[in-house]
Amino acid sequence: MKKRKMSADDGRTGTLSFVHAADLHLDSPFAGISGIDQELGERLAKATFQAYEAVIELCMDEEVDFLLIAGDVYDSADKSLYAQVRFIEGLRKLETAGIQVFICHGNHDPLDGWSARLKWPGNVHIMRGDRAEVVEFKKEGETAAFVVGMSYPTRHIMKNLVKNFPGKEENWPFTIGLLHCSVGSNPEHDPYAPCTLQDLRDLGYDYWALGHIHTPSIVCKEAPVVIYPGNPQGRHPGETGTRGCFFVEVSSEGAISTRFVETDSVRWHIREISIEGLEKEGALVESLQNQLEDIRENSGGRSAICRLVLNGRGPLHRTLREEGFLEDLLHLLREDEIRGRQFVWVERIEDETLFPVERELLLKREDFVGDLVKIVEGLKTDGKALDEFQEALSTLLNSRHGRKLIDRVDEEEMNALIQRAENILLDALLTEEDHGN
Repeated sequence: MKKRKMSADDGRTGTLSFVHAADLHLDSPFAGISGIDQELGERLAKATFQAYEAVIELCMDEEVDFLLIAGDVYDSADKSLYAQVRFIEGLRKLETAGIQVFICHGNHDPLDGWSARLKWPGNVHIMRGDRAEVVEFKKEGETAAFVVGMSYPTRHIMKNLVKNFPGKEENWPFTIGLLHCSVGSNPEHDPYAPCTLQDLRDLGYDYWALGHIHTPSIVCKEAPVVIYPGNPQGRHPGETGTRGCFFVEVSSEGAISTRFVETDSVRWHIREISIEGLEKEGALVESLQNQLEDIRENSGGRSAICRLVLNGRGPLHRTLREEGFLEDLLHLLREDEIRGRQFVWVERIEDETLFPVERELLLKREDFVGDLVKIVEGLKTDGKALDEFQEALSTLLNSRHGRKLIDRVDEEEMNALIQRAENILLDALLTEEDHGN
């Protein structure tokens, strides 16, 4: 197979070092927030670019040999001119520092998407989309590594692209696979270019630099090392926690060490707060404010966006259901936050609280409420009753439309659904009783 050559004339003698990033999603919108507060929306719009700049700075600070970007540089195939210019500006900084860049494209930025006619710096190699490419990297005149990669020619790639990759030959140096793909199954992401861990192992590479899964994860620690760095910047409540990229060093003997490096400038959090034991509105406000201060103090100086989920049973449930109360509470917690350099913005407050009840007392009642609780108790303790209940639901769950919307429900999930149904019904019935008294 024909090999392309890229080289670096300086760097660490006897070692290889690189940064592995993926899923930059430059120019990705923070959906819904701009409509709530324009100033905050404008600040958040810069977050993906700030994370990208942090990746570039890491490469220069560590004086790495090259940067790997495993797909989804942009958020869509019709990427903005602004995003393209900013991306190339970062690559030019690396060119000045003598750092090479290897890029493969993924489902969000396939090769057939629109691109402005801009001049690319000479340190960049973009993997082609019709076959896997083997690119030779030379350091101080010696072949130090091969990077084998392939881009998505178009967005919807549902075949196993790993099958297009050549196996590592006996005389090959340290070999890296670069691909945007799904290893195994992950319900949170569409199965683009699906493959198995065994598919990767069979090729005999030393390191697989993957993209597509946004949560950082080391899929395999050795023979070969397989890593998803995740996205450098979380973009919604489903992307909570630390975001960044991996710094990788390879010794002259081929030993691999990896270090995750945080790059996000805004971090997402979901906090659950129980109202049990909180008797008054002031206690609730104080509890929520303490949560926000805890986030602020433990965020390493970065800003945060938080979703607060209220749960548990207690007398404050009635107050939370009053019209306008949650909106007032949200306004109070947001006040003055965006004016600070380090903000903690409450994106939403979700009320999952329940009416305060004593279940044992309800089981003794001789009315509709008591019958409801007895039925649920029977489903929890009587296997035959649960089987009959599931059989009654099978028509819905196994229908053509049902299969599209609902995955197979196991016993644990069924019990959780039954309990949630009881909570909803009791809340409605007991609230009606309370209003009637």
